[in-house]
Amino acid sequence: MPELPEVEVLRSSLARDMVGRKFKAVNVTSGKVVSKHKTAKDFRTALEGHSVKAVQRLGTNLVFALDNGTHLVIDTGQGGHLQRVQNAKQAKPKHTHVVFSFTQGHDLWFVDPKTEGDLYVATPPVEGTEIEVSKFARLSVGGDGMALRKAISQLTQLGIDPFEDQIGWDRFAAVLRSRSTVLKAVLTDIAIMCGLGDIYADEILYAAGLHPGRVSEELSTIEIRRLHRSIAEILADAVKHNGTSLESLPFEDPDGKPGTYQELLAVFEREGQPCQQCRAPIKKEAIGGRPTYFCPKCQA
Repeated sequence: MPELPEVEVLRSSLARDMVGRKFKAVNVTSGKVVSKHKTAKDFRTALEGHSVKAVQRLGTNLVFALDNGTHLVIDTGQGGHLQRVQNAKQAKPKHTHVVFSFTQGHDLWFVDPKTEGDLYVATPPVEGTEIEVSKFARLSVGGDGMALRKAISQLTQLGIDPFEDQIGWDRFAAVLRSRSTVLKAVLTDIAIMCGLGDIYADEILYAAGLHPGRVSEELSTIEIRRLHRSIAEILADAVKHNGTSLESLPFEDPDGKPGTYQELLAVFEREGQPCQQCRAPIKKEAIGGRPTYFCPKCQA
C-alpha cells in the first residue's frame, strides 16, 4: 500500500490543478470501491455539481474538501492509483473503476486492479456534536490534522501524522515512553502514528541507528530526538524523490511518473546486501509481527 510520501506526492500534484474544478459527472463501474454508500448513485449524487476547494491528506487518505462542506476521501488501497487523463484519445486502463469528469479540464481516473480501494463522501458532523479524536493526535500543537479528524468521522482515531500534526520531540517522547512495544510496531500502528508502513519505518530506524526490536519506553532522550529528526528527514526526502516505486510495490504519480526513492533505500528489500556504512550484510526478521530489514551492526 502507498505510504505517506506517495500519498503526499498525489496530493501535491492534484492540488496544482484540481482546486476550483467542478464535478460534472462521476461514473462508477465497481460498487465495491464505494461500498460505504448504499449505492453508486448515492456516491455520484454527493459529488456532481460541487467544486473542489482544497486537496488535503491525512495518513494515507487523500481528501478533497468540497464547496458544500463535505469531503471526498480516497484510500487507494494496495495497487490502486489515480491517473490524470492527458488527452481525449488516451486509452482507459482495464481496471478503471471510477471516472471523474469536470466542467473544465480532462478527466481523472481511479484505477484499481485489486479492487481494494475505498472512496466515499463524508458529511460533516452535526453542529455541537462532541468529537473524540485520537489521544496521540491531541498532543499536536498545530497543523491541519485536527481539523480533518473533526470534520471526517472515519478519520478521528488516526494517530499522529508526521506532516499534518505538529509534534515536538518532547511530546513525541511522551508517546514513546507510554508504550512497552517494539519500535517497529509503534511506527506502523496507525492508532499511534499514521502513514508509515514497512518501507519508511525500516528506513527511519536505520537512519536513527535504532534496532527495530528495541522497546520504545527504554529509549534515551538522545535516541528519541534522533528518531524524531529521522522521521521528518526520511519522509521529506522520499517526497522530494516522488516516492518509492518497487517491483513488488509499484507507484506512479497522476501523470505516470514513477518514484525514484527506491534508489536511495538503505535497508528495505536489501537482505544479504552490504550495509552502506559498515558493509555488514542486511538482515531480515519478523519484528512486531512484520517483515523488517535492518543492519545488525549499525542498529545493534
